[in-house]
Amino acid sequence: MTSDYWIVGPGRVGLSLGSVLAAANATGGILFVGKQARPPSHPVLASPVARYTNRLSNPPPANTCVLLAVPDGAIAGVCEHIAGLGSPGVGSTALHLSGAQPAEVLAPLAAVGYAVGSLHPMQTVAEPEQGVERLRGSFFTFEGDSEAREVASTLVATAGGRMLEVHAEDKARYHAACVFAANYVVACAAVATRLLADAANIAEEEAARALQPLWRGAVANLGVSGLPGALTGPVARGDIETVKAHLATLDGATRELYAKLALETLEVSKQAGLEPGIAERIEAELRGQGTGGSE
Repeated sequence: MTSDYWIVGPGRVGLSLGSVLAAANATGGILFVGKQARPPSHPVLASPVARYTNRLSNPPPANTCVLLAVPDGAIAGVCEHIAGLGSPGVGSTALHLSGAQPAEVLAPLAAVGYAVGSLHPMQTVAEPEQGVERLRGSFFTFEGDSEAREVASTLVATAGGRMLEVHAEDKARYHAACVFAANYVVACAAVATRLLADAANIAEEEAARALQPLWRGAVANLGVSGLPGALTGPVARGDIETVKAHLATLDGATRELYAKLALETLEVSKQAGLEPGIAERIEAELRGQGTGGSE
């Protein structure tokens, strides 16, 4: 049974997971491993179970879970370094937190005796101070060997979350889903902010504040009504004249983006019962404008 954790990479996710473990009294000790001589400023590092180092010289003791909370491009190098320290104590596990990389990248650690896997939190953590609340109750996705699965399950249970499993060959598709759910929502918010600021002749900061209730409402609708019931707007209503007006006022890449997103919206609208004839008219308009066919 895992009693201690090494968290390599005291960034947003690493500090957040460490905070979850410390708050739940789920570990005898957490060693945060970073590059800097001084630890980052974060409340979890004041916990009596937490320590910090920027230098590892020995492998971990028995029943330690090593969490690699580093960027994807750094996983292989960190993995080689830790493997070079030698075989760990019995029952040690290594999990990387990447959503896109397979557990196979930890092969050097498996070769020296670690159980290995990947455990990706399906949550966005912009600030480490928010991490505990963001991670609690979230889904996590696991891929790896059976021994690592047991350790991952315990960690997820500590966070009050649920665990999904994917195969290595499906990791890229899985991670693309997460990117659409989180990163591209923010990208769309940036486009909306720019358009509103221009239309209302206000600063982008004010435009973002004005759009906040709309963003919150859309997320709330998803939570209450799900798909397709949460969808609103002109495509869902079959309002082709409004869609045409939108396309006419936009230009270049923004119009193309609008058209492509509207085509996806149209598919959801069909599921919600949009009349087929109206759907066909909207689709023809979107494909013409969105692909540069008609101007």
